[in-house]
Amino acid sequence: MTAVLLALAILAPQRHILIDNATTTVTRVRFGRDAREAVHSNPFPLVILQLTPGDVDFAIADTRASGPREAGLVTFVAANTPYAVANAGTAPFNLITIALKPARAPAPASPPADAPPGITRTTLVDNADVRVVRVEFAPGGREPVHTHPNDLLTIQLTPGKVEILKDSRKTTGLRTAGFAQFLPRDADHAFASADTKMFEILSVSIK
Repeated sequence: MTAVLLALAILAPQRHILIDNATTTVTRVRFGRDAREAVHSNPFPLVILQLTPGDVDFAIADTRASGPREAGLVTFVAANTPYAVANAGTAPFNLITIALKPARAPAPASPPADAPPGITRTTLVDNADVRVVRVEFAPGGREPVHTHPNDLLTIQLTPGKVEILKDSRKTTGLRTAGFAQFLPRDADHAFASADTKMFEILSVSIK
């Protein structure tokens, strides 16, 4: 029995919670060699981000795909939908899961707006629960100070030196892939590039 329990522990993915509040739980999940989940469902919607590339066996409802998945791919799993993820290769990979809590205070996401110079936005998911946008910052790219009527989550996709203004506090630093930040609704904020190369951020507007 002890050997069986040890084997199951070795095969389980490793989870580290990054953010947990009334709106969302954001978790970094590492799938080592042979790590896998049992098929399960959640009573809440889930956004799954492929943070690092890997060979992934991904089953959602009656659909199953197995093979390489590039970093930056985003999958939306509706509430009460069975799914499972497994490592189909030999190298470990990392996911980030974004759980949208059903008791959160709902809010409409801001309508899409034209991107400022040096910034490119690509919408990946837009439904009743969430809008997920991939944002590319060229050197010198800068947002104006603005607010959203909804809570906002940002996740660094590729490393970069980022200037972040939140309310009256400004920070500048190198953000590694997977760096997550939560911005409550109606908070003044702005992101800008302080780097000499392009980087990408995932912007998650939680409705």
